Amino acid sequence: MKNTTIRRLVGWIGTGLVFLICAVVIALYFILGRNLQRIDVSRYTNVTRNEEGGYDAELDVDRMIFEEHLSNPPAAELENYPEIEVLRALQVKVTESGGEYELQVYIQKGKDPGILLEKHGIKLTNTRWKLSAEEIEKAAQRGANAGTSGEIELNFSDYVCTERMEDGTYRAAVDTYRMLVDANIDPAANPETDLGARSLRSLGISYEKTEDGYDFKTISSTTTIEKDLETAGLKIVKTQWTWTEAEMEAHLGSVTPLPTPKPIEPEAQAGETPETATDTPSDPSVTPPSATDTPAPTTPAPTTPAPTTPSGTFNDVPGKTPAATPARSANAIDTLYGFDQTDVRKAIRAAKEQKYGSGAESEVSYNYFAVGDASTAHANVFRIVYSIKKSGATEYLIADVYDLEKESGYSTGDVYLKTAASVSAAKSTEGLEGYTVHTLQGGSMVFPENAGRDPFDADGLVMAKSLEEKVSYDELWDIPQTKDRTLHDLLGFARNEMFARAGNEFKTGKYSEHYKKYSWYKPTGKVSANDLAKKYPATKDNIATIKFLEDLIKNG
Repeated sequence: MKNTTIRRLVGWIGTGLVFLICAVVIALYFILGRNLQRIDVSRYTNVTRNEEGGYDAELDVDRMIFEEHLSNPPAAELENYPEIEVLRALQVKVTESGGEYELQVYIQKGKDPGILLEKHGIKLTNTRWKLSAEEIEKAAQRGANAGTSGEIELNFSDYVCTERMEDGTYRAAVDTYRMLVDANIDPAANPETDLGARSLRSLGISYEKTEDGYDFKTISSTTTIEKDLETAGLKIVKTQWTWTEAEMEAHLGSVTPLPTPKPIEPEAQAGETPETATDTPSDPSVTPPSATDTPAPTTPAPTTPAPTTPSGTFNDVPGKTPAATPARSANAIDTLYGFDQTDVRKAIRAAKEQKYGSGAESEVSYNYFAVGDASTAHANVFRIVYSIKKSGATEYLIADVYDLEKESGYSTGDVYLKTAASVSAAKSTEGLEGYTVHTLQGGSMVFPENAGRDPFDADGLVMAKSLEEKVSYDELWDIPQTKDRTLHDLLGFARNEMFARAGNEFKTGKYSEHYKKYSWYKPTGKVSANDLAKKYPATKDNIATIKFLEDLIKNG
């Protein structure tokens, strides 16, 4: 064979090998690329108008984390979740040119977020896109109107309590008080002047026993109820349903008594001036800020005098005479095991929002539960310390509730507030001498009875009933916590296990590592919340309930 022919043959082989290597590389790129979890960031971008008449934009990372089933660690643990740390650092720049607006996602650290995220199995798409002047204005209007018109959605069946009669049948009633609270309406609001209060107070139920159980239907004493609810910014869902005997039994309970409506008079008498001192309790008669995605209650102060703060701690307000310290209650709890903290935390959130507004950037920094002995002024103290971002600085808000006994019915009038300028002053438990102080990390309760209990069952599930049955706040607070797993952490598992059981594929993170240990976990691809709800209707309410508690524990 001639040398020329050999050279040509070698050249063809070499060229073929180069093409083969390129083809393999391209194939691997596309195969691996398809395995990345793709997130369209434009879907999670909120646009707002700024004071200069232009537009600003930011990513709604919390919604992204929820809908994309990503981990949601506390701020103190972000360094252990580099992909979430990157997502929370992302910003959106808006640039106007020739009547068009370009939006671009970037990260201030100067590193390419795409490279960082792809290392952890996430690929961002639509990181740079354009909107016309009309499109960006519509986007800003959507942001401005979010949560205002018809956005407070109430599942009517959540507020129905049952009572078993002597003949074995059941009677049912509506807990209108809780419905008003969840709608961000003062339960004592006068129905003649408050359309929302009038609409919700007019709702009732009719029901009859059938072969399948008990058929329920929402009724109203007002013929214009649908229009009234819409005008008041409310939406009632699940107005017809059927409960089995077991479900009727599961909803046994009593409704919360409604307070007498306030008379149609000015809220304050002439000459009265609202308290402005930072360490006085918030005034329950002040109208709260507008509703947020998770409305905080604004309930009236109880008829009995509100408890004072520990002697010599917060009662030294100039010009204010300290009230007498009430006697300790012999029945006050000394452990939070099995205690539903939802209402007391919602009351504290409402008090915080009365002081700073619903848009204030805040996060729970510390959470304590202090149990007193015979020498202390109060049987117990429940305390949340917030860090509040304020004009470039951080202020700390200390919120106390005293003598916990009841699980519901707390109002802003039960909350005592004080501010601190430094983290050391906020963290200090000075004034709680004689108390046993427990740190409630991640919302975890004082749980000696839970010692040794595993939060996961044999199948690795926290709340196995959640696919088919509704879970309650009480059940969620009763999840056993461990030194390694806070309640906030376990709520994430309780929420994501519903998706795992439906076949959702977790690309990275603790959920993937946990569920792949069990033979029942058969990932088939991405499962959305809507897909899940179509097959398992109970999951829609369960996801919302768990997500609300996660936010309540983390952000207060």
